Amino acid sequence: MRKHYLIFIHGMGERQPDENPNSSYNDLWERLIKKSGKSIEEFEGQFGRICTNWHVDPLQKAAHTIFNASFPQLQNQPLNPMRGIRGFISFLMGDVVAYVSEDVNFIRRTVWTQIWKDLHDPLEQGATYSIIAHSLGSVIAFDYLFHLFYPKNEDDFSFIPKPDPVARPEDRNLEAITIKPEEIKLLRKQFRHFFTMGSPIGLFMMRKGSLWMEGEPFTKLYNPVRDQGRSWYNFWDSEDAIAYPLAELFKRNPENKNQILVDIPVETGFLIFDSHTGYWDNSDVAQKIANVIA
Repeated sequence: MRKHYLIFIHGMGERQPDENPNSSYNDLWERLIKKSGKSIEEFEGQFGRICTNWHVDPLQKAAHTIFNASFPQLQNQPLNPMRGIRGFISFLMGDVVAYVSEDVNFIRRTVWTQIWKDLHDPLEQGATYSIIAHSLGSVIAFDYLFHLFYPKNEDDFSFIPKPDPVARPEDRNLEAITIKPEEIKLLRKQFRHFFTMGSPIGLFMMRKGSLWMEGEPFTKLYNPVRDQGRSWYNFWDSEDAIAYPLAELFKRNPENKNQILVDIPVETGFLIFDSHTGYWDNSDVAQKIANVIA
């Protein structure tokens, strides 16, 4: 049996040295098995998972360097409220700033390399795949799908910015990333569902001025999750300040009206931070995903 793969993409935030980067993925995976009503062996015979971790050492080191150089006095003051505020800005917002970089986009390259390593062979064998993404990870996933299904050139994998050694000599050290046209076609053909949790995708649409500078804002917004057999479910908690409902925003473009994009309100926590991080072990989230992929 050809498997259906679930690609997990985490969100922003500081990674602690002793933290298991896959712990949240494991929580959701275990809940999906329970909600499916299948045994572990049966479920894992039907589904596979691909775990990404883009909080790699260079990114972590850069954020810590900025924080320590700017606020050395806060390093030994864990109870100082400004330690938390400065930490949030440096490590969470720092991820956002790093992601919207104008160069080769280190985060995109990291995520894609990790995905392609485990997806390439199954894809060649006919496997299908869906994406489950949280917070900033949902923006990364949306950008992947947008570039995949709405490219300027059908054979161009524009999700990964091309190196420019002339403008940036350091690009000579980058490993080449090439995707064959037939592989791009498989990525399009075998994609199925998109699940977003605590997503700021709506806010990130402000990146592209052409969507709002002239006329009615966002009437040209493109939903890349389209065609029969595909769907997008957006989980959000009203107390999660980072999460945005998306269905009404994308409906501003009449071309999106026949696409399945559903906002699903859930209760993931009682505090702002808890509500943003609680999607991975939420029973309602797991049940809906299990029902869709069944």
